[in-house]
Amino acid sequence: MNNMYWNGVGKMINTVLGKISADRLGITLMHEHIIWDWSGADKSEPEAYDGSNIVSSMLPYLINLKKCGCDTLVEATPRGAGRHVKILEECSRKSGLNIITNTGVWDGGSRFGFFVPEDVRTKDINYIVDSWEKEYINGIENTDIRPGFIKIALGDTGELTALHEKLLIAATRTSLRTGLPIQAHIISNKSIVKAVGIAQEQGLPLNKFIWIHGDAEQNLSRIIEIMEKGVWVEFDCLQRVENLAWHIAALKRVIEVKLTDRILFSQDGGTFYIGLKDEQKPFLPYDKLFKEIIPIFKEQGITDEVIKIILKDNPAKVLDCE
Repeated sequence: MNNMYWNGVGKMINTVLGKISADRLGITLMHEHIIWDWSGADKSEPEAYDGSNIVSSMLPYLINLKKCGCDTLVEATPRGAGRHVKILEECSRKSGLNIITNTGVWDGGSRFGFFVPEDVRTKDINYIVDSWEKEYINGIENTDIRPGFIKIALGDTGELTALHEKLLIAATRTSLRTGLPIQAHIISNKSIVKAVGIAQEQGLPLNKFIWIHGDAEQNLSRIIEIMEKGVWVEFDCLQRVENLAWHIAALKRVIEVKLTDRILFSQDGGTFYIGLKDEQKPFLPYDKLFKEIIPIFKEQGITDEVIKIILKDNPAKVLDCE
């Protein structure tokens, strides 16, 4: 057991309203956003956000998601990109959804370091691990709200920079101390191989590692290869594709090779955007998975039992901090 804080009693998961048992997670979307700030880490000022406007704007979508049968939303916006745990707390309280926040930082896309706070960019790995661990032990930003996972992003280019490797090593060491799983934004099938190798070198149990956007390049052989190592692979580009033919075939193959216990679903949806100037990002509804995508899966022979495993059983396993 690597988790130095695990007391051996129950399986408890941190939400913004406190700890809950894993069996209370219910149907879970593993990667969504309520807020995202495009200003960049050095200009982002979450303390100045109009919280009442954000909550009133997002609450109808969250309430609708709850009515669709979802119980838990894993909110993947980290520090430097708009994380505001008090707003998430109010959204959770008013919507009835469990909401889970994170520690970590995001360095995806091609704007290297833009969303990474200066202290994380400039300090060493030990500093980063200590700061992320403190959020787990003491709470985030002078609150008693604690993270339920570690969020990192390792670019979209297929190459891991020195900063990416530093973030990855810091995340693995934080996970080893706390038991928190790692959500890693990795687009490239090339990058995932190197990232998993580094995680293994650090001694991370790979059932603590989630490859988010695993379906972005639709490389099924690589997905199966990574799943077989014990890594969780998340399909979250579901509402960004023109049709679901690849996803249906991929899901049937995953079932056939008995790796259903390694797959997660989400949509990377939302969001209330802050700091946009020259472009308008589309709002991606949270309910499409339930209203459109799952019915298509069922028409194609994906059973209710498989859907339950992916949306309920698997999230409870990966988010458990045992």
